[in-house]
Amino acid sequence: MEENKKKRVWPIVAIIALLAIGLIGATLAYFTSTDTFANVFQTKTYSTEVTEVFDSPDDWVPGTETSKTVTAKNTGDVDVAVRVSYTEAWVDANDQALPLEKDGVRAAIINLADDYATKWTQSTENGTTYMYYKTKLAKGETASSFLKSVTFNPAIVPEKTENCTTDSATNTKTCTTVYSGHAGGTYTLTITVETVQYDAYQEAWDTTVVIS
Repeated sequence: MEENKKKRVWPIVAIIALLAIGLIGATLAYFTSTDTFANVFQTKTYSTEVTEVFDSPDDWVPGTETSKTVTAKNTGDVDVAVRVSYTEAWVDANDQALPLEKDGVRAAIINLADDYATKWTQSTENGTTYMYYKTKLAKGETASSFLKSVTFNPAIVPEKTENCTTDSATNTKTCTTVYSGHAGGTYTLTITVETVQYDAYQEAWDTTVVIS
Protein backbone atom coordinates (compact mmCIF):
# COMPACT_ATOMS: atom_id res chain seq x y z
CA MET A 1 0.00 0.00 0.00
CA GLU A 2 2.78 2.49 0.87
CA GLU A 3 4.50 1.87 -2.42
CA ASN A 4 1.43 2.93 -4.41
CA LYS A 5 1.09 6.23 -2.48
CA LYS A 6 4.67 7.21 -3.30
CA LYS A 7 4.05 6.76 -7.02
CA ARG A 8 1.12 9.20 -6.94
CA VAL A 9 3.28 12.02 -5.45
CA TRP A 10 5.79 12.29 -8.36
CA PRO A 11 3.43 13.56 -11.04
CA ILE A 12 2.23 16.34 -8.74
CA VAL A 13 5.77 17.43 -7.93
CA ALA A 14 6.71 17.42 -11.61
CA ILE A 15 3.75 19.69 -12.49
CA ILE A 16 4.68 22.15 -9.73
CA ALA A 17 8.28 22.24 -10.95
CA LEU A 18 7.17 23.01 -14.54
CA LEU A 19 4.92 25.83 -13.34
CA ALA A 20 7.83 27.36 -11.45
CA ILE A 21 10.04 27.29 -14.57
CA GLY A 22 7.26 28.90 -16.64
CA LEU A 23 6.86 31.76 -14.16
CA ILE A 24 10.59 32.48 -14.15
CA GLY A 25 10.68 32.52 -17.95
CA ALA A 26 7.72 34.92 -18.20
CA THR A 27 9.29 37.35 -15.74
CA LEU A 28 12.59 37.51 -17.65
CA ALA A 29 10.76 38.23 -20.97
CA TYR A 30 9.57 41.63 -19.67
CA PHE A 31 13.00 43.12 -18.93
CA THR A 32 13.19 46.29 -21.10
CA SER A 33 14.99 49.62 -21.41
CA THR A 34 14.08 53.01 -23.04
CA ASP A 35 16.38 55.99 -23.43
CA THR A 36 15.33 59.46 -24.72
CA PHE A 37 17.70 62.26 -25.74
CA ALA A 38 16.42 65.82 -26.33
CA ASN A 39 18.88 67.71 -28.56
CA VAL A 40 18.38 71.46 -29.03
CA PHE A 41 19.65 73.18 -32.19
CA GLN A 42 19.65 76.99 -32.05
CA THR A 43 19.57 78.71 -35.46
CA LYS A 44 21.06 82.08 -36.31
CA THR A 45 18.85 85.03 -37.16
CA TYR A 46 18.34 85.71 -40.90
CA SER A 47 17.20 89.26 -41.53
CA THR A 48 17.75 91.87 -44.28
CA GLU A 49 16.58 95.43 -44.75
CA VAL A 50 16.05 97.12 -48.14
CA THR A 51 15.90 100.92 -48.31
CA GLU A 52 14.78 103.04 -51.26
CA VAL A 53 15.39 106.78 -51.52
CA PHE A 54 13.17 108.23 -54.26
CA ASP A 55 10.93 111.26 -54.66
CA SER A 56 8.44 110.56 -57.44
CA PRO A 57 8.25 113.59 -59.77
CA ASP A 58 4.98 114.84 -61.25
CA ASP A 59 6.65 117.22 -63.70
CA TRP A 60 9.18 114.94 -65.37
CA VAL A 61 10.21 116.56 -68.66
CA PRO A 62 12.91 115.61 -71.19
CA GLY A 63 16.36 116.29 -69.77
CA THR A 64 15.27 115.93 -66.14
CA GLU A 65 17.45 113.67 -63.97
CA THR A 66 15.74 112.24 -60.89
CA SER A 67 17.76 110.71 -58.02
CA LYS A 68 16.96 107.13 -57.02
CA THR A 69 18.90 104.66 -54.85
CA VAL A 70 18.16 101.21 -53.44
CA THR A 71 20.38 99.61 -50.78
CA ALA A 72 20.29 96.27 -48.92
CA LYS A 73 21.59 95.76 -45.37
CA ASN A 74 22.26 92.53 -43.49
CA THR A 75 20.49 92.98 -40.15
CA GLY A 76 20.82 89.33 -39.10
CA ASP A 77 23.60 86.95 -38.05
CA VAL A 78 23.88 84.91 -41.29
CA ASP A 79 26.15 86.06 -44.15
CA VAL A 80 24.05 86.88 -47.23
CA ALA A 81 24.45 87.32 -50.99
CA VAL A 82 22.58 90.07 -52.86
CA ARG A 83 21.37 90.46 -56.42
CA VAL A 84 18.95 92.87 -58.10
CA SER A 85 16.97 93.01 -61.33
CA TYR A 86 14.54 95.48 -62.82
CA THR A 87 11.78 95.90 -65.39
CA GLU A 88 10.60 99.04 -67.21
CA ALA A 89 7.26 100.11 -68.63
CA TRP A 90 5.91 103.21 -70.39
CA VAL A 91 2.23 104.03 -70.95
CA ASP A 92 0.74 107.10 -72.61
CA ALA A 93 -1.91 109.44 -71.20
CA ASN A 94 -4.58 106.92 -72.24
CA ASP A 95 -2.81 104.07 -70.42
CA GLN A 96 -1.72 102.48 -73.69
CA ALA A 97 1.68 100.75 -73.76
CA LEU A 98 4.58 102.65 -75.30
CA PRO A 99 7.96 101.28 -76.50
CA LEU A 100 11.00 101.70 -74.28
CA GLU A 101 12.85 103.04 -77.33
CA LYS A 102 11.84 105.28 -80.19
CA ASP A 103 13.92 105.48 -83.35
CA GLY A 104 16.74 103.70 -81.50
CA VAL A 105 16.68 106.17 -78.60
CA ARG A 106 15.81 105.04 -75.07
CA ALA A 107 13.11 107.20 -73.52
CA ALA A 108 14.45 106.68 -69.98
CA ILE A 109 18.15 106.44 -69.14
CA ILE A 110 19.17 104.48 -66.04
CA ASN A 111 22.31 106.08 -64.63
CA LEU A 112 24.44 103.50 -62.84
CA ALA A 113 26.23 104.33 -59.60
CA ASP A 114 29.73 105.77 -59.85
CA ASP A 115 31.18 102.68 -58.12
CA TYR A 116 29.06 100.20 -60.10
CA ALA A 117 32.01 98.60 -61.91
CA THR A 118 33.88 97.87 -58.69
CA LYS A 119 30.90 96.83 -56.57
CA TRP A 120 28.62 94.96 -58.99
CA THR A 121 28.82 92.35 -61.75
CA GLN A 122 26.20 91.65 -64.39
CA SER A 123 24.87 88.32 -65.66
CA THR A 124 21.98 87.46 -67.99
CA GLU A 125 20.28 84.22 -67.00
CA ASN A 126 17.13 82.72 -68.53
CA GLY A 127 16.32 85.99 -70.24
CA THR A 128 16.68 88.14 -67.12
CA THR A 129 19.60 90.46 -66.43
CA TYR A 130 20.82 90.39 -62.83
CA MET A 131 23.28 92.63 -61.04
CA TYR A 132 25.19 90.71 -58.35
CA TYR A 133 26.89 92.46 -55.46
CA LYS A 134 30.47 91.21 -55.71
CA THR A 135 31.02 90.52 -52.01
CA LYS A 136 28.98 88.80 -49.32
CA LEU A 137 27.38 90.88 -46.59
CA ALA A 138 28.32 90.06 -43.02
CA LYS A 139 26.20 91.22 -40.10
CA GLY A 140 25.69 94.98 -40.21
CA GLU A 141 27.12 95.46 -43.73
CA THR A 142 25.27 97.21 -46.58
CA ALA A 143 25.30 96.65 -50.35
CA SER A 144 25.54 100.00 -52.10
CA SER A 145 22.96 101.04 -54.69
CA PHE A 146 23.60 99.85 -58.25
CA LEU A 147 22.01 103.02 -59.68
CA LYS A 148 22.02 106.68 -58.76
CA SER A 149 19.33 108.28 -60.93
CA VAL A 150 17.01 108.08 -63.94
CA THR A 151 16.91 110.66 -66.75
CA PHE A 152 14.12 111.43 -69.20
CA ASN A 153 16.15 111.37 -72.40
CA PRO A 154 16.13 114.82 -73.99
CA ALA A 155 16.74 113.21 -77.39
CA ILE A 156 13.34 111.55 -77.39
CA VAL A 157 11.02 113.15 -79.95
CA PRO A 158 7.40 113.11 -78.76
CA GLU A 159 4.52 112.78 -81.17
CA LYS A 160 3.00 116.13 -82.17
CA THR A 161 -0.40 116.92 -83.55
CA GLU A 162 -1.38 120.38 -84.88
CA ASN A 163 -4.91 121.54 -85.53
CA CYS A 164 -5.60 124.94 -87.09
CA THR A 165 -8.90 126.72 -87.57
CA THR A 166 -9.70 130.05 -89.27
CA ASP A 167 -12.43 132.45 -88.27
CA SER A 168 -13.48 134.07 -91.57
CA ALA A 169 -15.38 136.83 -89.82
CA THR A 170 -12.31 138.11 -88.04
CA ASN A 171 -9.76 136.57 -90.37
CA THR A 172 -8.14 134.97 -87.32
CA LYS A 173 -6.25 131.71 -87.54
CA THR A 174 -5.86 129.64 -84.39
CA CYS A 175 -3.50 126.64 -84.19
CA THR A 176 -3.39 124.13 -81.35
CA THR A 177 -0.38 121.88 -80.85
CA VAL A 178 -0.74 118.73 -78.74
CA TYR A 179 2.14 116.46 -77.79
CA SER A 180 1.44 112.80 -77.05
CA GLY A 181 3.26 109.51 -76.73
CA HIS A 182 6.05 109.67 -74.15
CA ALA A 183 5.16 113.30 -73.51
CA GLY A 184 2.39 113.17 -70.92
CA GLY A 185 3.06 109.48 -70.36
CA THR A 186 4.05 107.51 -67.27
CA TYR A 187 7.29 105.59 -66.75
CA THR A 188 7.47 102.81 -64.17
CA LEU A 189 10.78 101.31 -63.03
CA THR A 190 10.29 98.18 -60.91
CA ILE A 191 13.36 96.97 -58.98
CA THR A 192 13.54 93.53 -57.37
CA VAL A 193 16.12 92.91 -54.61
CA GLU A 194 16.90 89.30 -53.67
CA THR A 195 19.01 87.99 -50.79
CA VAL A 196 19.94 84.45 -49.76
CA GLN A 197 22.31 82.88 -47.27
CA TYR A 198 25.79 83.23 -48.73
CA ASP A 199 26.88 79.59 -48.55
CA ALA A 200 23.96 78.50 -50.76
CA TYR A 201 23.60 81.32 -53.30
CA GLN A 202 24.89 79.46 -56.38
CA GLU A 203 22.52 76.55 -55.83
CA ALA A 204 19.56 78.71 -54.81
CA TRP A 205 19.94 81.05 -57.81
CA ASP A 206 21.33 78.46 -60.23
CA THR A 207 24.22 80.72 -61.20
CA THR A 208 27.95 80.43 -61.81
CA VAL A 209 28.66 84.02 -60.74
CA VAL A 210 31.37 84.16 -58.07
CA ILE A 211 30.70 86.26 -54.97
CA SER A 212 33.70 86.53 -52.69
